[in-house]
Amino acid sequence: MAFKKGESGNKAGRPVGTGVTGTLRQAILDKSPELLQIVIDKALNEGDVNAALALLNKIMPNLKAANEPVLFNLDTSKNISGVGSEVVQAISNGEVALDSGTQLLSSLASLVKLQETDELTKRIEILENQK
Repeated sequence: MAFKKGESGNKAGRPVGTGVTGTLRQAILDKSPELLQIVIDKALNEGDVNAALALLNKIMPNLKAANEPVLFNLDTSKNISGVGSEVVQAISNGEVALDSGTQLLSSLASLVKLQETDELTKRIEILENQK
């Protein structure tokens, strides 16, 4: 007999929250106000940096790296490889950071794939219309 997805095979089995892990979680939950106050006191009164970090990590998300906007002249009348060459040149001249330039080149590669898909779609439509 196959089990159905999301249904327990043993409905009379061990209840959720029991066992060692469940007991430990409940004990911590029961003492959480006192534990929190201890951590706050250590951070504020004893200057415990680890306690302060533990508190801050719970109330504030970590900052994520963000790239600055990249501004440079780009001749969009050129073909894709010409634009790619300009991006590489801007990287080598120090006008564009390496990580930003890499992202720009990756975006150009994605653009090429989209253009190829559009071209193939047009060709298929023409062939189908000829039949």
